[in-house]
Amino acid sequence: MKEKKGIYEYILDGCQNTKLLNVRVFDEPTKKAVYARQTALARETGVSNCPLCAVGHDANHTRIWDLKDMDADHVTAWSKGGATDIENCQMLCRTHNRAKGNR
Repeated sequence: MKEKKGIYEYILDGCQNTKLLNVRVFDEPTKKAVYARQTALARETGVSNCPLCAVGHDANHTRIWDLKDMDADHVTAWSKGGATDIENCQMLCRTHNRAKGNR
C-alpha cells in the first residue's frame, strides 16, 4: 500500500507534527476578512482592491471587485513554504490570480 500523508496522519499522530497538515485552501472567514481590509484601503486610496490591478494603468486600475470575482492567493506561494494563514493571504482578481501561478 502506498504511504499516504496529510490530515489522517496528522490526526493519528495526536496532532503533534503540524508539518503533516498541509492545508492549501484559505477558509471563508479569512477570505472575507482580507477582502474587507483590502477593499476599505482601496476605497481610501482610490485604487483597485486587487493589488495587481492597482499598480496597472488600465481600466481596472480603480475597479473595486466583488468578493465573488476574486480568489484568495498565497503572497508567498504555498509550494514554496508559504503558510495558509491571514498574514500570507491576499485577494486577487481571478485574471491576476491565474496569471500569477506559482510565484
